[in-house]
Amino acid sequence: MLVAMIPVNGSRVVYANTVSTFSSARKSLVCGSQAKIKLPSEYTNCKFSSSNKKVAAVTSKGVVKAVRLGVARITAKSGKKRRTYTITVKPEKASEVWLNQEAFLTDQKTRLKLASDKYDTSQVKLEFECAYSEVSRTGKCRGVKDPGWGSLEYSYGSFSKSTRLAVYSPTRIMQEILGNMRTDDPYACEVFAGTTYKIGVSSMIKDGVKLTSKELRKQGISLLLDGKEMPDTVVYTPGRHVLSIVVGDTECKKELQVSYAIKDVLTKKDATGFSPECKEVFDAAFAAVDQIITEGMSDEEKVKAIHDYLIYYADYVNNGDYSTAEKWAHGAGGVLLHREGVCQSYAIAFYMMATAAGVQCEYVTGYATNSVGSTGRHAWNRVQIDGVWYYIDCTWDDPTGGGHERYSYYVSETLWSNHTAENMADLASEGKYMWEHYYLTGQGY
Repeated sequence: MLVAMIPVNGSRVVYANTVSTFSSARKSLVCGSQAKIKLPSEYTNCKFSSSNKKVAAVTSKGVVKAVRLGVARITAKSGKKRRTYTITVKPEKASEVWLNQEAFLTDQKTRLKLASDKYDTSQVKLEFECAYSEVSRTGKCRGVKDPGWGSLEYSYGSFSKSTRLAVYSPTRIMQEILGNMRTDDPYACEVFAGTTYKIGVSSMIKDGVKLTSKELRKQGISLLLDGKEMPDTVVYTPGRHVLSIVVGDTECKKELQVSYAIKDVLTKKDATGFSPECKEVFDAAFAAVDQIITEGMSDEEKVKAIHDYLIYYADYVNNGDYSTAEKWAHGAGGVLLHREGVCQSYAIAFYMMATAAGVQCEYVTGYATNSVGSTGRHAWNRVQIDGVWYYIDCTWDDPTGGGHERYSYYVSETLWSNHTAENMADLASEGKYMWEHYYLTGQGY
């Protein structure tokens, strides 16, 4: 006769001659397996019962079946004689179970439970030994107050496992997530549109181990982007986004105004994600470029068109009296919106327009000496035309009061004798903060 053994509910197939026996008062069984109780010879006609059949069931012949994780007591009765066996049903591997939450926010109230993708943990009653006094032995967290780390051992029956708890303030956990949403640049902290970010969070819970979104969920942390679960790889679009970090049952939200990186803002002519005040300055530069730059222009023609535009369109602030200049006169918005500005307003505006027109440009700072012998701080530019770098100073080519252009400080390979350069930089390498507070509106001055 052939007998087919079909597993039910994922339980293991165990043949009668392979069933192990046990006689000790405490026994661990892997969930899905079974073992037979070996009783003393004087125990006859026994009746068996289980304190929790959902965890461990027992047949009339004393075969214990491990059904779910947890602890159950199997009792064997023979007349007036009685024996009790404590059965711990455990996972096959300790890595297959974890706590529902291993990260907390300060003052967060929650209850710790065993979690698993493989096993039913509903019958497990955990006990805890924890470095934080706020976590009771039954796993009730009454409000962990101090951010930091704490060791934790949890157990049920003969099963035990150790882990670490991480406690964060809401601000810190938000910084932790944002600061680790990085590109290949280990120092990049800002989030930009059009860039691929890999969610790999280290230093939270496990030192030196990068946790993906899925692994973070196992620790009790969920990441949401605009209300949807955040994938491990994210490419942002420019504009408003809402990042949510759910720790246990507590949610922290942060609104992100995402823009392209500065170089992409200028080349794509898209300042979405900046404040209205900053976007207005960018859009003014883009409108000017669209007005004066036509298809087929050479780089030299583009440079001349931008140079002439700034000279005709704007004047030096307050007829040359920079000491009384408003803050806006120090940013590109001075010449682009107010039609007045100091030297750096001209130089930043020129940089923005040249870059938007596809001409490689740098912002130069240093000192300059005027016709009466007075030396002071000054800003101008360098541009690349046909592979050669040239200096250009729109401010000193714009006569006070305006009205006509001149070319005394126009595309020179060598620096003029009355100019001393200290620093030359591509302003796109500066962070968004500098652009928002200094280069565009001048509000930081």
